[in-house]
Amino acid sequence: MASTTEPELSFAQVKREINLVDLALTLGYEHNREKSGPNMEKGKFHVFDYRGNKNLDQIIISKSPSGDYMYFNRQNDRDKGSVIDFIKFRLENPLIDGIRPTPGKSIWGSVIDNARQFMNLPPEQRRTSENLQKTIAPIERGDQYIPNFLAKTTPLTDTKYLNCRGISNETLQNPLFENTVRNHVHEGIGKNDKPYKFVNTAFLQSHKNNIVGLEIKAQGFMGQAANSLNSAAWWLSNNTPRTNSLIVTESGIDSLSHYQLKKPENTMYASGSGELTDNKIFELKRVIQDKGIKNVKLGFDNDEQGHLFDTKMIAGLAAAINPMTIERNMPGLITVTVTSNEQDQFIALRTRAKEYNQRMTEGYQQVAGSNEPPGNTLNTEIITAGKSAENRFQFHVPKRLETLAFFNKALIESFPMSVKLEVVKSQAKDWNDDLKESLKTKAPQQATTIAKAASAASEDEDTPRRRGMRM
Repeated sequence: MASTTEPELSFAQVKREINLVDLALTLGYEHNREKSGPNMEKGKFHVFDYRGNKNLDQIIISKSPSGDYMYFNRQNDRDKGSVIDFIKFRLENPLIDGIRPTPGKSIWGSVIDNARQFMNLPPEQRRTSENLQKTIAPIERGDQYIPNFLAKTTPLTDTKYLNCRGISNETLQNPLFENTVRNHVHEGIGKNDKPYKFVNTAFLQSHKNNIVGLEIKAQGFMGQAANSLNSAAWWLSNNTPRTNSLIVTESGIDSLSHYQLKKPENTMYASGSGELTDNKIFELKRVIQDKGIKNVKLGFDNDEQGHLFDTKMIAGLAAAINPMTIERNMPGLITVTVTSNEQDQFIALRTRAKEYNQRMTEGYQQVAGSNEPPGNTLNTEIITAGKSAENRFQFHVPKRLETLAFFNKALIESFPMSVKLEVVKSQAKDWNDDLKESLKTKAPQQATTIAKAASAASEDEDTPRRRGMRM
């Protein structure tokens, strides 16, 4: 790399003398013309795929109003900024060839060395594109990168799928859900060489107030639009200045169903599309703060995964003075760790756990007999607790619905939370099942209509099957 006699190189010089477009092209990134601007749909953003493969690495380059080239990566919110940030992130995260750390030097020294190496390349080893640079116009306030999948959505006019799930048009037309659910048009050529067209239902997923993905649903099908950032995004309903509560569900359909059943006031909804990652929790905490939410209700499914989602969300929304984490997630058992200076809080939860264990033991003995040794059958229902270090307390909780439900409620009531937190569960597996059951008892004729709609929606019209995860 650089010799000791070479002059010092500053970050300001690097930004001034290295064109990010030329650097990307020289390193092996290829300009994806199909996905790049400028046009009405893609704006002034240009997509570059490493070695032509977006799965290896993809960056989106734009020009700031000052004329500097900037970039971001839709798959990682930390991967963005100037040419300095571009080199630094790829030193810390070896994604590509051509950027390597300098032995014995700090990360910043390695950034400078990699920049100097590029600046010292002879012209014949560089790839440049003056025409491309001229094409990239400076962005202005309001410019936003629009992914291809969003361009394929249309207003929600085809509601057959949602209707067959029991969702009424009245619910869909409520301002709370306006433009949060759209139709998604999927076209192609089938095996019989005939063109086909599907109009699916799409729930818009957002991250930091930008639409970054789609959860696509149709009869017998669910999946994500290509390039969706599902790992950190949420489907969100609209809100008003009076909104002070948030209900969190596993799917957008569950949110719509809950609203149709309960019609809560001053409430908005969030759905994680069946997934709950650390990035999702971090983003939801931002939404809660940004919207001024005071009350959060966890309405995940009434099954093992739904109760585990409750535990994970409770840990994520714990007050800063007593951070929580799921230390281990093993078959049949999770370990929740709480750090707290308040011994009384730990003692309160441990006491409640002992009372729960006693009830389980008494129930077991009533059935098995008082002389029957507990064995593994009872032990799989018992909560155990202890200290792993000073002010660090651990609870080992069996993955059993009743046990998880008890523990989650006790956890909320024993330790401070960052918001007022409550767990609400459907009677059936999820809120949509509750809705359909209510329609059977309250509106039999409507339930029959829904059943017919579902049957019609599932008919195969000599078109290829949609690809994706099955429901």
